[in-house]
Amino acid sequence: MRNSILTYINGERHELKDSQAFMTLSDFLRYQRGLTGTKVVCAEGDCGACTVLVSRFEKKGMSSYQSINSCIAFMWQLDRSHVITVEGLKLGEKFHPVQEIMVSCHGAQCGYCTPGFICAMAGMADEAKKESTPLTEKKVRNALTGNLCRCTGYQSIIEAGMKTDLTNVKPLEQFYNDFAIAKEFEKLSGVHLVSGEQEIYLPVTVPEAVKVIQAVPVKLVSGATDLGVLYNKGKWAPQKMLSLMAIEDLREIKDLPDHVVVGARASLHQVEHMADKYFPEFGKMLHIFASPQIKNSGTLIGNMMNASPIADTIPFLKVAEARVVIAGAQGERKINVNDFFKPGYKQLDISSQEIVTHVEIPKTKNQFKLYKTSKRKDLDISAVTCAISFELEGKTFKKFSLAFGGVGASVLRFPKIESDVIGKTLTPKLMREIGIEVNKIVTPVSDVRGSEAYRRLLCSNLLMKFGDEILGEVNV
Repeated sequence: MRNSILTYINGERHELKDSQAFMTLSDFLRYQRGLTGTKVVCAEGDCGACTVLVSRFEKKGMSSYQSINSCIAFMWQLDRSHVITVEGLKLGEKFHPVQEIMVSCHGAQCGYCTPGFICAMAGMADEAKKESTPLTEKKVRNALTGNLCRCTGYQSIIEAGMKTDLTNVKPLEQFYNDFAIAKEFEKLSGVHLVSGEQEIYLPVTVPEAVKVIQAVPVKLVSGATDLGVLYNKGKWAPQKMLSLMAIEDLREIKDLPDHVVVGARASLHQVEHMADKYFPEFGKMLHIFASPQIKNSGTLIGNMMNASPIADTIPFLKVAEARVVIAGAQGERKINVNDFFKPGYKQLDISSQEIVTHVEIPKTKNQFKLYKTSKRKDLDISAVTCAISFELEGKTFKKFSLAFGGVGASVLRFPKIESDVIGKTLTPKLMREIGIEVNKIVTPVSDVRGSEAYRRLLCSNLLMKFGDEILGEVNV
């Protein structure tokens, strides 16, 4: 294994062998490279002022450039990557078309958020150019979900996005010699880098990863979209860590005849595209789950392994009867996700010497309904989540599965209620009765996102909403 990480920034090579490898990307850009166009405001991945564009090495070369929050990304996560900052979008004396249109549309007021907006818009324009899709207002708004303008200059920014001339947009991979960069990355092995008390392992195969965790107690890190925030707030200090990010096979989503296999390093952005095809309700939920920057870094399995009782993806995985694939010294084992989560707060059926490598989601004829209640529509932590999987014959339930998040120490299923519903006719009265039974089981708490009474009311109301929606569809 190498004892360094290798990253390119605006075409410039950087090999890091010391504590710099454990800095956040935003700190490295600002304080080591003097690239102060990248701003840091929230240090939580919420405001987008720190947005940069990243292309990662894959089996066939460099990936497309995607926007990420540099404030919650660590330098070791950028091994075998090329980063383009707002400064790198200007080639010689020529500005990027997005930069030019932002000037002509007066898209900057105080200007602090502007570099992040420009990087996000450049990534959006690059994708639109490759897909030959127009930059509609909806597309621009969606692409800028993760960028905040405190001067409320959104209208001019959105106008700039819509007026970007795609005919003048040069593919980002042509800005620098990405082909040569990929050739160098192709030759590189995994990483084991130590700096003081900080240590990172980046194995390139699952057996390598399993061998490490048998010998060394390590913290498994995925996209670090949660840990990056904790680090910035002084609530977590990275020491011995292992990431699966360098294992190419785990970046894939495999489409098999009866199920979909999601690798541990497949991003939520990839999962969103898959879900739009096979699980559209899940896809709709992922559209508002987080910003593009977060979805380009975070992973489905990372969200699942965090095991939060308000994790947005777990209710769906539970009612979908997903299977968790786990690798260890004894080989591979599979377990239903409902058995993987044990009763209690963040209790999982996995040892410290095992790694989740995949999640298998069965393709099914069942219908799904997913609900998320939060103070904001986009980019917010849930108060209550609800997932329902069902099959109807007329108005009679042949199958019914129910999960609620945010109402207990973990995401809850309701086996007795589910079995009692089978064979019953969908009516508003039945939904009210289910709500009463659910409220006998849930144990919500009061916090800043909602009181206990509010969460109980949500359980009942979401079931009533489900009933109204489905009855409306059946009667059409």
